[in-house]
Amino acid sequence: MAAVGLFFGSDTGNTETVAGKIRDTLGADLVDIYDIAKATRADIEKYDFLIFGTPTWYTGELQSDWDAFMPEFAKIDLTDKVVALFGLGDQEDYSDYFLDAMGILKEKVLAQGGVLVGSWPTEGYTFGSQKALIDADHFAGLAIDEDRQFEQTDDRIARWCSQLNEEMSLDLLRGQ
Repeated sequence: MAAVGLFFGSDTGNTETVAGKIRDTLGADLVDIYDIAKATRADIEKYDFLIFGTPTWYTGELQSDWDAFMPEFAKIDLTDKVVALFGLGDQEDYSDYFLDAMGILKEKVLAQGGVLVGSWPTEGYTFGSQKALIDADHFAGLAIDEDRQFEQTDDRIARWCSQLNEEMSLDLLRGQ
């Protein structure tokens, strides 16, 4: 078992692709990856370091597999678990709901005792929604827009993974 569990939901494949890039950047030896549609509560509970990824659907909704998993997710004690989030959205066509699903996960994680890391600057994005913000200048996690800024995705992932490496002390985990 790797040290970090990465759980994603994806309908179109974009979030799955980003999840794979995050795993590959951090190291496949360090990160186990799960599609939330096939994951269990026990899968999440066995990790102290977690990454959750979701796209935002329609008018600010969770991706369908995450939504279906929420009753089980609500039973998980995340106290002292270190959690990073990433979200996908379209900041132009869905500005009023940009990354709202990541904001929903943020609220659930915090309510269940999780420790959030991996906040991401809002600079370079245009959006109306505030749900995914952790403060006035930062999203709760990595913000990806594959519709409008796909050419920035790989660089953003690389920078965010470097940030996670420090905030999660992943070099120490590699030595275990």
